[in-house]
Amino acid sequence: GTSTFMEALAANGTSNIQTSVTGVSASKRRFIDDRRDQPFDKRLRFSVRQTESAYRYRDIVVRKQDGFTHILLSTKSSENNSLNPEVMKEVQSALNTAAADDSKLVLFSAVGSIFCCGLDFIYFIRRLTDDRKKESTKMAEAIRNFVNTFIQFKKPIIVAVNGPAIGLGASILPLCDVVWANEKAWFQTPYTTFGQSPDGCSSLTFPRIMGLAS
Repeated sequence: GTSTFMEALAANGTSNIQTSVTGVSASKRRFIDDRRDQPFDKRLRFSVRQTESAYRYRDIVVRKQDGFTHILLSTKSSENNSLNPEVMKEVQSALNTAAADDSKLVLFSAVGSIFCCGLDFIYFIRRLTDDRKKESTKMAEAIRNFVNTFIQFKKPIIVAVNGPAIGLGASILPLCDVVWANEKAWFQTPYTTFGQSPDGCSSLTFPRIMGLAS
């Protein structure tokens, strides 16, 4: 079980482990959509799905390994592994299944060079019809349920971060048990830039981890 787990981590580019997420300046990091490795990411996503003989998800890939469950973000309904209600529901479903089966822990990672770009704002904006209050309530409920699933999950969650983790993609990390990051990982929470309230309980967890001043 241990060797299989380490092989899964190595496959996500986390063989050289860094356990600290500090030292990253948001002002010096800017995510660029037009990345050179996008074609490679698409081929990698297709390859991962082709090697899975049976999967029932659209936006994630779930592998049942020896003693653990491996959940990989590989979104089709959003760009850059960002989170919309469909993606969040699939992650919740996979976690609930892992909570009930014989998995000892969950390894959570992503396919490609991006870990998670946080909330899919384009998706949410498109859903803001005339009844904005109703749609906003549904969005908030989807995010709340997603975050609560991580909080209430009783088995260890190990996260392998192989690239940018932005917004909710970064704020859920303290809700997990261990975070392993490779040299390509960086972390950003641009809440003030977007006029957004902190999410994922980060207003509580970040000060505890980094100190109130930071």
